[in-house]
Amino acid sequence: MSISVMYITNRYGGMDILKSSLNRQEFKDFELVIVDGLYDLRKDEVKEYFKDVTYPVKHLKEIELEPDKGYKAKLARCINQGFSNCEGDLIVSLQDYIYVPKDGLAKFWAIYQFNSNALVTGISHQYYYPEKSEIVDEKGLITIFGEDFTKKPDIRFWTDPRPTGNGSLREAQPVEWELNWASIPNKVVRDLGGCDAEYDLHGFGYDNTNLATRAAFAGYPIYLHPTNEVFCFNHDGWWENKYKKEGIQPHDFHIQQMNRMFKGEIPARLNYLD
Repeated sequence: MSISVMYITNRYGGMDILKSSLNRQEFKDFELVIVDGLYDLRKDEVKEYFKDVTYPVKHLKEIELEPDKGYKAKLARCINQGFSNCEGDLIVSLQDYIYVPKDGLAKFWAIYQFNSNALVTGISHQYYYPEKSEIVDEKGLITIFGEDFTKKPDIRFWTDPRPTGNGSLREAQPVEWELNWASIPNKVVRDLGGCDAEYDLHGFGYDNTNLATRAAFAGYPIYLHPTNEVFCFNHDGWWENKYKKEGIQPHDFHIQQMNRMFKGEIPARLNYLD
């Protein structure tokens, strides 16, 4: 297996966007690994929904944690659960509610062929469909809009500021690597030993995973691919959030991480994976 697409979610809906995005990929040698906080509610529907795809699908129930452990511990456990079940040489992490163009996986794989030790981050712009916002079913487990995700949305809500220069691949700072659309070699994940709630998570979202700081400290290169763009559907208010937003700015967290590493307080390598 070349690529494992890792998809972690606790939101209603979004499976239609995921399936449509993966079905259109020009690169075909991949599997899908879903770690699902709503597994018990939709396991049968997901199995039925993906029965006709040509790639393997692993739909996993997130491992339960005690409620007092907090959101970061829960997210770190889900990320490690996903990592542990990825069999591909390259892991591509994809957040929910994201439209991926047909060459998205191929672009990550091309960089892996060039440097099999590199972490790569893509670009994620935020869009919305105002004409469809009124038909959202908050209890929908599989689809939000149905099967019509054949093109990216046409109204830009927020533009990713990370692309600079002439559009060429460039070296990136660890804080620029965002797990919502990024790749990391499986062997690097194993070497780092997974994700730690204290060391690697600085905020609320899945994209606030700063695993790349430990990777850089361990000697792995990081690149930003400014033309590997995806399009995130603005889903604020479309899902039930069980957790309060909290955390600090990514840059500040990165500086704290580096200072603690230089003092020997944070190891570059851990042992969370099977």
